Amino acid sequence: MDILGQSALFVSLISFALGFSVLSRNVKNTLFISFTILTTLVSAWSLSFFLEKIWAGFGFYRLHLFFNVLLAPASLWFTQIFIRISDGFSRRLLELSTVLAIFLSTSLGLRFDTNPWILQLVFFSPALVIVQVLRLMWVDWILSSPQGKKVRDLSKVPTVGLERRHLIYLGALVVLLTSVMDHVGGIGKILPSAGNLLLAVYMFFLSQAITQQRLLNVSALFSRFLVLLVVALTLTLLYSLLVAWIENSPSLFFLNSFIASFLLLMLLDPLRSTVGYFTQRLLTQKHRHLQQTLREAQRKLTGIVDFGNLTLEILNSTEQIIRPEWAALFILRSDGTQFRRVRIVGQEPKSKISVGTERTVFKEGLSNHALIHYCEELMEKGKFPVIFDQLLENEMDRSASRVQRAHYLALIEGLKAFGANLFIPLIHSRKILGFVILQVLAPPEPWGSNWGLLPIVYPYYEQAAEVISNLEVYARQREKERLAVLGEMAAGLAHEIRNPLGAIKGAAQFLDPSLDRPESKFLKVILEEVDRLNRVVTQFLDYSKPSVIQFKQVDFVQLVEKTIELMRPGLREGVQIELLTSKSSIFVLGAAEQIQQVLINLIQNSQNALEGVMGGMIRVSLVTHRDLSHPEVSLVVEDNGKGIKRENLEKLFIPFFTTSPSGTGLGLSISHKIVESHRGRFEVVSEEGRFTRISVILPWLSSGRAPG
Repeated sequence: MDILGQSALFVSLISFALGFSVLSRNVKNTLFISFTILTTLVSAWSLSFFLEKIWAGFGFYRLHLFFNVLLAPASLWFTQIFIRISDGFSRRLLELSTVLAIFLSTSLGLRFDTNPWILQLVFFSPALVIVQVLRLMWVDWILSSPQGKKVRDLSKVPTVGLERRHLIYLGALVVLLTSVMDHVGGIGKILPSAGNLLLAVYMFFLSQAITQQRLLNVSALFSRFLVLLVVALTLTLLYSLLVAWIENSPSLFFLNSFIASFLLLMLLDPLRSTVGYFTQRLLTQKHRHLQQTLREAQRKLTGIVDFGNLTLEILNSTEQIIRPEWAALFILRSDGTQFRRVRIVGQEPKSKISVGTERTVFKEGLSNHALIHYCEELMEKGKFPVIFDQLLENEMDRSASRVQRAHYLALIEGLKAFGANLFIPLIHSRKILGFVILQVLAPPEPWGSNWGLLPIVYPYYEQAAEVISNLEVYARQREKERLAVLGEMAAGLAHEIRNPLGAIKGAAQFLDPSLDRPESKFLKVILEEVDRLNRVVTQFLDYSKPSVIQFKQVDFVQLVEKTIELMRPGLREGVQIELLTSKSSIFVLGAAEQIQQVLINLIQNSQNALEGVMGGMIRVSLVTHRDLSHPEVSLVVEDNGKGIKRENLEKLFIPFFTTSPSGTGLGLSISHKIVESHRGRFEVVSEEGRFTRISVILPWLSSGRAPG
């Protein structure tokens, strides 16, 4: 077996492995499919040549020529998808190569290849790919010229960046000019064999460029290739020495194979680190400044203990490293329901919703936003979690599934709604604590014209997420300690207030405000205010002391009906109340008196919201949710009153917060504490001037009896 046949076998195995490893990442992506088809053809082309070397005269060479004529249309089709070109010249060239491939395949089948002209066409039909590559190099030269703006319809945005695409072209030219040289007389076998090896290397680089797309980092890619090459050469050296040593002794071969494999596994990580270090030192001279900037930014993060300073530092570092037109930082709220924008740099853009119409970009986003879900999917698959509009456009254009295309389009629209084209999540312990959105027209220097260094920058945002998490834990602990001290002080103060209140009330009663005297009306005011202050103190003490609840099975429907009938006579004139439920009995586990207190507070608040409203209505409903993993029941109290201002929604359950002049601000706080002790939760929906709907959601004993 000569060296040319062995190199053909090597190309066949490498091409086949690379093609299907790429396809396994996404079987619905047309780029991945086209690459797999191309590598499969290259593998069959090389394998048939190798088989001809072993079993000459069995028709394998004719099969090799058949695959040779198919390489041109497959390569041109792959190139159109990969580079995303759609000009007329490229389409016509693909059509020509397809017609030529059909003609030559038919000629081979009819054995017309005895004609020297047809045989030469078969040999050099891949030269059409060289024509395409030269055309693309000319297009790139035009695009890089000052007049390039006038002809940008020649080529869309390249996959791996304008400055990096020339590497793809030059590699293709070298591979094509060397791998088909075996058809040229007098060349020998060394040059075509070298061409086969270059073809295998080129396929490796192509597979990485495809899977990483615009995040291709040539330095890291070359470093990875050198690591593989050094490991392969080390393995070859070890086993070559092994074969020379054993002298046809099977037992010695097994022992030395084990020793060599064991040594290689031990040396693999140090070898990879050493080679990676030297290649980075060799290839990243122009990136030193970026790395220094990153180290300085990470150092600043470690000393921050204030949340405001942290958000400012994150955006300042983002502006310095990525240089966006504008950027904004969103942080997850403590209740985990929304991401709220906390800081921006640059001028806030407008989000286009249709031609000629604009709107202000989103300032908050739900925790179940499509972009968040997509980040979580990328994390689950072990992929780089940054979302980039050009990557999404690539995926959308190359997806073979209509559903997937619609999904990617929705993600692109989601980015536009935030006024951004780059989405960087802040992830700690596999939880997204926030994200940075950026509008960036082009990668900054020294990034070149692609985003290959973005994975190098991303650890900064991982560290920022860790600092955010630590600050939240620290802030919660500090707030807990502060509230504990304030609670002790306030409880003692409340007890001290009650003593003089009793004395004031006793003195006012002794003066007998019922008598018809000028000062009697002032005595009545004193008694009323003393009673009101005493109620506030009592509510506060009830709120501050720990709850001791004895849970029992409660018929929720019966309890709600009883409470509504109890409150109906006291409703203001013109206010109606109704109960809606589809069940005669709904059982929950809890304390009936406390649940009743919650309902009374909600109905009283609704009545206050209906003041001055004609046709005021309070609607109380009970809704069960059996289809959940843990069945629940919702007690919903809705009114058509004045609603709650948006800025007040977050403050509803804060002690002493009230918008009512006569309110204490403790009713909803106490209700919230009661519901939490029943393992339930509140949900509030309100629109100012229209309605308020508050839902109390509790675990439902759908079986009608307490568990256990």
